[in-house]
Amino acid sequence: MFVTLLTQLSIYAKEHDINEADFCYYDDEYDGLYYQSASVLVMNADTGCVLYETEGFTARYPASITKVMTALLVLEYVQDLNQPLTFSAHSVDIPSYASRMWVHEGERITILEALYGNLLPSGNEVARALAEYVSGSVPAFVERMNQRAAELGATTTNFVNPCGLPGDGQFTTAYDISLIMQAAIQHPVFLEIIATPYFDLPPTNLYSNYRTLRNTNRMIHPDEPDYSPYIIGGKTGFTNAAQRTLVSYARRGNHNLIITVLYAPLGANFTDTAVLMEYVFDMLEKEEAREAALLVLKEDIARVMATTMTMGMTEEETLEEYTIPVTIMYDALEYEEPPEPPLEENNIYEETANDGFVTILSISIIIVILGLLTVFRYTRRKK
Repeated sequence: MFVTLLTQLSIYAKEHDINEADFCYYDDEYDGLYYQSASVLVMNADTGCVLYETEGFTARYPASITKVMTALLVLEYVQDLNQPLTFSAHSVDIPSYASRMWVHEGERITILEALYGNLLPSGNEVARALAEYVSGSVPAFVERMNQRAAELGATTTNFVNPCGLPGDGQFTTAYDISLIMQAAIQHPVFLEIIATPYFDLPPTNLYSNYRTLRNTNRMIHPDEPDYSPYIIGGKTGFTNAAQRTLVSYARRGNHNLIITVLYAPLGANFTDTAVLMEYVFDMLEKEEAREAALLVLKEDIARVMATTMTMGMTEEETLEEYTIPVTIMYDALEYEEPPEPPLEENNIYEETANDGFVTILSISIIIVILGLLTVFRYTRRKK
């Protein structure tokens, strides 16, 4: 099954001019992994490697995660985010069912405030106004969106508007959205905005009171059941055609992930993201601990070999003495203990680190003992 998957990915990569090295899959079976989204993909946010995916390259409707690309272009093209933006009649003329920030024609706010309105409450009129500000018109901005997507390698994406409202020919993939998110998180302002639970919009020329904008991403609200301390931020989306969508940026320890889920049932965009995030983080930390243990093992073997060779033992004799015990130790590192009961949330990372330390310490002690036994056996044999 895994070989078949890699073969399919290889064919896809050649057809879409994607570097096969970007597919960094782990052949790791996990019967307990359950999610409801039709398309999921987890990417290493630093390298772009795909660590896990199901239907991650299937074209689907994006809904409001489209606004990540809108924000990216604004941040790339606008130098001064304190410049004023005035809402046109066209920008505020959106369907009644669409999410909005509730601004009016002729109202003025800054570009920075508009970015908050675009990403937190997912204001569709704000996305339109930003498009008009950057390119003069929505069609011109959409052309720029598709051009930038192609530059990023998002070749199975086509935008028809800057906000993600239903439109003929608008589609993307979990992989493509992850690439766009990877570019967006390079901007500190973007990271600051998506990590903000609430933003108070100051009074404007048409509205005398503050308006509080709430982030639609429940995973960054500490009072929400879906809250996760590892989620830095993200962007939600919903239309009837797209169902729930979500692209997230997460960090735990030394690992940074982008998790994208498309076509999810109600609430599953958050729960699926949590399941995928925990699974991949655990997988990476397990691999990291194993590699560290193997490194210590190799270093200790090298030291013992250097010691025994100074006593007259050849490299072949030393390796012969170590063939069986070293093989056993390598196999032990590959062996996985039965899963332990879930740990308390605030102890998970600490326990993982402690387990790695115990493993490495145990191996080092065994290596020293094996070295002493080798020298003893070799000395007796010479006598």
